[in-house]
Amino acid sequence: MSYGKTLLLYIIFAFSFNSIRAQEAGRSSKYFFLDYIVTQNGDTIYGAVKEELLKTYLLKMEEDKVGAFTRYEADKLKGYRYNGYVTTNKEPKDGIYTGLNAKKDSSGGNEDDYLVKNNDTIYGDVYNPFLGSRYIISKQGKKIKFKGEVGLVYKTGQYIYEYRDKPKVETLDSKEDWLLLLYKGKDLKLYGYATGHQGTCYFIEKDKEMHLLRMDEDWLKLLGRIFIDKPDVLNYFKSGFLDFENIYLAVRYYDEHSN
Repeated sequence: MSYGKTLLLYIIFAFSFNSIRAQEAGRSSKYFFLDYIVTQNGDTIYGAVKEELLKTYLLKMEEDKVGAFTRYEADKLKGYRYNGYVTTNKEPKDGIYTGLNAKKDSSGGNEDDYLVKNNDTIYGDVYNPFLGSRYIISKQGKKIKFKGEVGLVYKTGQYIYEYRDKPKVETLDSKEDWLLLLYKGKDLKLYGYATGHQGTCYFIEKDKEMHLLRMDEDWLKLLGRIFIDKPDVLNYFKSGFLDFENIYLAVRYYDEHSN
């Protein structure tokens, strides 16, 4: 083969390879804010992960014209990300995936429990007994009890809680409580909160104002007001691809990617 033909084939191959890489990079950039699953073959599929009973998870694909779900059993996946938590499976020698292990995908590598009080951080093991006050056993072996007080923060396992002022979710609800920190961004925070009657709801803190989102109210309209400066955030919700369960994805998209 002549040098000219060889050079031409190399150029064609390089162009095709770079085009494929660019398409893959574009797809990853487009879908980076979504959740995903990792199949046994190592394929990463982006979409909206849903939870069901019996360790079953759902992935709704954007390409599904009829809004169908594809069901995957968690113990048959290498892993998945759901609302900011990456769950991975350990693979025994027989090839069966067991031992689900959840980890915050933005935990910063700090695996220790801690309590933040008066700007001091105490590391150790945090306990939340069914009866009695929460407490931490410090690295030095000291037991320190703590109750709800605005400004307190503690981490237990992969979960971070902040004691915050908040709007009341229902009549008998408190104006202060422990909130689960789901996302901390440059311009806003997202908290999860559960009550006996309303179930799970969310709080979005933006511009020092706390907004309550409940499933039984017009939460999409409220999201539109919160994200009025970046309306493209709601495109996936208006199309029906994402719903109340995926508000975490909207917050992350707003903070990291939208124009």
